[in-house]
Amino acid sequence: MPAPQRELIHLIAPSGHPNYGDELIVSAWLRFLARRRPRARVVLDCHTPGVAAALHRGEHPGLLAVDTTFRVGVRAAADAGGDPAAAVARARAILADPSIFAQVAVNLDWARRAEVVHVLGGGWINDLWPAHAAVLATAGELGRTRVATGQGLVPGESLAAALAGVWPRFDLVDVRDGPSRALVPAGASATGDDAWLGLAAGPAGLGASRARPVVLAAQADLLAEGDPAALAGRILAILRDWGVSGEDLAVLECIPDVDLVVWREIAAAAPDLAAGARIVGFPELLAHGLPARPGQRWLSTRYHPHLVAAARGAAGVALDVHAGGYYAVKHGAVAAAGSGWPVVDGRAPARPGPGFDPAAARAAEAAKTALAERIYPRRGPLSRAARRRGRPPRR
Repeated sequence: MPAPQRELIHLIAPSGHPNYGDELIVSAWLRFLARRRPRARVVLDCHTPGVAAALHRGEHPGLLAVDTTFRVGVRAAADAGGDPAAAVARARAILADPSIFAQVAVNLDWARRAEVVHVLGGGWINDLWPAHAAVLATAGELGRTRVATGQGLVPGESLAAALAGVWPRFDLVDVRDGPSRALVPAGASATGDDAWLGLAAGPAGLGASRARPVVLAAQADLLAEGDPAALAGRILAILRDWGVSGEDLAVLECIPDVDLVVWREIAAAAPDLAAGARIVGFPELLAHGLPARPGQRWLSTRYHPHLVAAARGAAGVALDVHAGGYYAVKHGAVAAAGSGWPVVDGRAPARPGPGFDPAAARAAEAAKTALAERIYPRRGPLSRAARRRGRPPRR
């Protein structure tokens, strides 16, 4: 008697260019699937599979990293001259005629057999990265069941028309904020960021980092003024206003090197802070989690540190110093979910606001967990036919 076919789950995410938020989301889903689907073959489809395979080793026993949909997306966008609508059409043409891009024909054939094709959340399908429209279009033609969760689609006005015919190809669409919900079909859910999945059970940092009463997360990418030195000056003024010493301070590296550019400017201007500060490098964040706890004060330009630290009860201030409103929507979504951190531009002193009420954090985690259990029920993956009929899927 032939052995039963191994269930195939195909996850799509911008993993492998190390970024705390993106890798946090991937880890959350892999760990959930390790509990829910330990015998499945789980494919992580991302732009840099070699790095991603190392970052997420051991998180699911059946993990394999590939770059299938991202290769199609890059090829389609190049063939289309960068026009999102033309790139979507080109991606569909590649899927219809494997000879156009024969190098990935085997990959695509395998992806078509997936029980679930799951586009993981984050803010990666929007006007900042228009080539990803073709990645989403590719996902919409693969697998038996297609879902997209925790999507942050703003700014998305330029992609909206190109994606209007893509979203209906999905059986379930879920977004993380109100403005994104306006860019998807009616009936989409909004259960918040995918990082809420298993957040309470996630690692909470090394003791040496968690002991620090003040934590800084400051990025040098996507700045409105394009000037890390100017941001460093604002942050230093706030730290001085708070009376912070070097021994008080932990500094996070959420993207390797990028998140130390502003800190180096601060350290050069304030050697007393540099002398005692503890740098929490990306490898430590990946292995041990965000060093967040009640009683701390945080100052963060980054979104996921705001979400996670506030959810764990830390007080803080979110700095919105970015171009295009991208982070204004993200920090605003955390505030709408229950964070009391003020969102400011840092040009004036700001006092830390409280983190989430524990009940609000538990409710957000419960909503995301319920969505995950709906997609991956104990009896089998969500099926299109079952959703239409309103009945549980067949085994």
